[in-house]
Amino acid sequence: MALIRTGDGERLTPETRPPGCRVSSAGRFRVAVDGTGRFDRHYHDFDEYWFVQSGTGTVRIGDVCYQVRPGDILFTKAGTAHDITAVTGSGDLEIFWLWWPGPPGVRVGKLHHPPADAVGHPVPFLPGDT
Repeated sequence: MALIRTGDGERLTPETRPPGCRVSSAGRFRVAVDGTGRFDRHYHDFDEYWFVQSGTGTVRIGDVCYQVRPGDILFTKAGTAHDITAVTGSGDLEIFWLWWPGPPGVRVGKLHHPPADAVGHPVPFLPGDT
């Protein structure tokens, strides 16, 4: 399939990617501006890219916090923990992600250290912090 409808919650996976596509996963997620959103601090054994589609917020990569807005691209190097710590604008924070495959034998998906991070945490709305 050459078309993945991320607006319908679909995502690109090794099972759904078109022949010749080297991306291992891609899709879209949203963190609500109303304070009901949740996110989990995690890392991967491979590089990840985030493309901010809409909204504004605070993203932490390693020890650095970034104020993000539409059009921003974030790069997270393999092994670096990343998190969304706040939504700051008037609309939901919507991000498209892209995972590039790592070397053979890498663990696939989100990894958590400590394991309790897998539960996730509420992402607050912080007005005026844009």
